[in-house]
Amino acid sequence: MRRLVFSIFFALLAGIPLAGQTGVSQEILQKADSLHRAYHFQEAIDLYLQAAEAGDDAACKAEAHRRMALSQNALRMANACAQPHVVARQCFSREDFFLFYPLPAQSWHAGPSALDAEGEYPVYVPPLSDVIYFSARDLAGTRSLFITEDLDSLWRAPRLAGEGPLSVGSEVFPMLSPDGQTLYFASDGLPGMGGFDLFSCTWDSEQAAWSAPENLGFPFNSPADDFLMMDTEDGKYTLFASNRDCPPDSVCIYVLEFEALRPRLALSHPDDLALLAQLRPVEDPTRIDNASAFSSSYNVPSNANTRLYMSKMAEARALRDSIYKQDKALDELRLRLSMAADAETAALSARIQEKEALLAPLRQLLEQTNRQIRQVEQSFLQSGVVSSASRREDREVVGAATGYTFAKNSMGGPLQIQVQQVQEEPVIKVMPVGRFSLDNTLPEGLVYQIELFSSPRHATLEDIQGLSPVYERLDHALQYTYSVGLFDTYRKALRELNSMRVLGFPQARIVAFRDGQPIPVSQARQEE
Repeated sequence: MRRLVFSIFFALLAGIPLAGQTGVSQEILQKADSLHRAYHFQEAIDLYLQAAEAGDDAACKAEAHRRMALSQNALRMANACAQPHVVARQCFSREDFFLFYPLPAQSWHAGPSALDAEGEYPVYVPPLSDVIYFSARDLAGTRSLFITEDLDSLWRAPRLAGEGPLSVGSEVFPMLSPDGQTLYFASDGLPGMGGFDLFSCTWDSEQAAWSAPENLGFPFNSPADDFLMMDTEDGKYTLFASNRDCPPDSVCIYVLEFEALRPRLALSHPDDLALLAQLRPVEDPTRIDNASAFSSSYNVPSNANTRLYMSKMAEARALRDSIYKQDKALDELRLRLSMAADAETAALSARIQEKEALLAPLRQLLEQTNRQIRQVEQSFLQSGVVSSASRREDREVVGAATGYTFAKNSMGGPLQIQVQQVQEEPVIKVMPVGRFSLDNTLPEGLVYQIELFSSPRHATLEDIQGLSPVYERLDHALQYTYSVGLFDTYRKALRELNSMRVLGFPQARIVAFRDGQPIPVSQARQEE
């Protein structure tokens, strides 16, 4: 009974209508989603199972199982929760939060560019860098991680960063550790707990490849979106961003003390998980080093009007955040009132009135602060000075009075680089009707293929989704294995791997052969 009450409460609190779902299945999914977001993962799993059973068609059942997998992932991660020391937490606009990271001036560049034709995400290019990692659309149309190197007069044609950090979802915000041995990025396609999760890969110098991605787990990840992790160059702090517990147009940047080996602890109660995920800063000024927030190119604002402008902007952000939290608390109280017994209604009504009384002056103060901001902006215009957000000599500084300082950097100009143009037609074709290869013999020498799936029976034309030609082999376990494509380099096979996954072969992987005999891909890459 208690579990059912929790289900109804969280569903009403945060339920979102789902396109394509109707009736009982939609209602159960909404409740399960709400429980998942509130860290009640086991209860969510139970309801996802009910939704799958009540689903009207195969698509409904598949969607219920997909979401259930997120809760199952989260439940496993709850068995190994890190306990980081949180130095600071600050809310910023989604549009430019990345400019408050302690990175070199003008190192972020907006798109579109020669690297990312769509320009959905900014590209980070460190000064004097000869290697750039970035996110762009791959051949399958999904957003993946790419790499390009400086060849003096131009940059090498971009290639995918590797098979590990590749999914049918999106991979965004790649960031190298200061020593270049760890690659952080966010993905909503690799196994996680929902939204974007943070992952890391380590560089294997022997294999000349990135390792399989590791989900960084709680509390770095949550049911919300978590992204853009980096370590400061001095090795003191780790930063990342998240939209958990934020107004819709904001994200929070969290600053944590760097820990190479993060201790892990199992947590089972949803309240403990929710509390850990809040990542509340520990107020200990002796553990804060603001030098990490600045580079030598920063100049703290010295102009009186600029300081006033920055102060009022920070005040307005804090007020908006407070109003958002008060509104959220009010919604919870009103929901509890609608479900309360008669004996509780008077006390709940009094608390609602108290919250509403607190909100009114906050809104008035926000309106007054916004007027003051407009007045300062008007004085800038009258004196021929633009606001400090666009002045290189005046940086917006947040948090200096209370702890860790966030200093806003300036955006770099358009990314002006020349990139090699390589025209490559897809090797694998999708036809109205696929066909199997009449000769399954592979050519001599080194060859890569994309393995699609294995089956205890012969596959049908329907199974191969219009691919042609498809190679069939009977392995030692008496399973029929089906592969497609003939590639002379790993890079070419990797280029088309995601297209096969998107087509309907989620377990597709690259395999290698030498003179028709299978060999490890790592060995094949070394032989190239």
